[in-house]
Amino acid sequence: MKKVLLFLLSAFIITGNVLAASAIKDKRNVKGFTRISYGVSGNLTVRIGPEFSVVLEGEEDDVERVITEVTGDRLVIKRETFRFRFSDLDERVDVYITLPELEGLGVSGSGRAEIVDDIKDIDDLSLSVSGSGKLTTAGIEVDDLDCGISGSGNILIQGEGSADRGDISISGSGNYTGRDFEIDHLDVSVSGSGSCFCKAGDSLTARISGSGNITYRGNPRIDSRASGSGHIRSAD
Repeated sequence: MKKVLLFLLSAFIITGNVLAASAIKDKRNVKGFTRISYGVSGNLTVRIGPEFSVVLEGEEDDVERVITEVTGDRLVIKRETFRFRFSDLDERVDVYITLPELEGLGVSGSGRAEIVDDIKDIDDLSLSVSGSGKLTTAGIEVDDLDCGISGSGNILIQGEGSADRGDISISGSGNYTGRDFEIDHLDVSVSGSGSCFCKAGDSLTARISGSGNITYRGNPRIDSRASGSGHIRSAD
């Protein structure tokens, strides 16, 4: 019995070492994009820099099954779908991207994305989360910002900044937080139980359908309407 246990323990250790050794970094030769669609499990880290760089990190078999392709101005990151394995449920691939200019980032599924550097000197920026993922940004200085959340995901603007115009749409139980990011003319709509914590400058148009909440900073002109048990309130 002891010999059997020792054999099983040795096999487990050897297997673990083999799996650990199979972790790789894979640099993909893709460039010429300003938008990113991220649809795999793991973490995406985005930096702004002069040269394009896309690096995937994870178990070798998982990394090989991730597709990175440029369609128009968009880099699409997704998993092969023609075959399924139960191990796919635990698949995790981390992605590191550097690009000169970012105009849009979308997260689908359970992935987490972080924009490390400030985004500035662009006209329009689009951010979206579909599913249970999370998108975090540093500071933002743009003309127009469009944010969309569908599901239970989150968008968090951690840094300071401003936009002339902005549209925030939440459908489901997701959350948007941008307490130090001011939008002069802001439209917010919440459908479901989601919440929005925003900062408005000149005007705020707020619409709620359901039990959601909109909390705002600043002293804007308010055009509000709520149907259901939701609330629109000032944080100041």
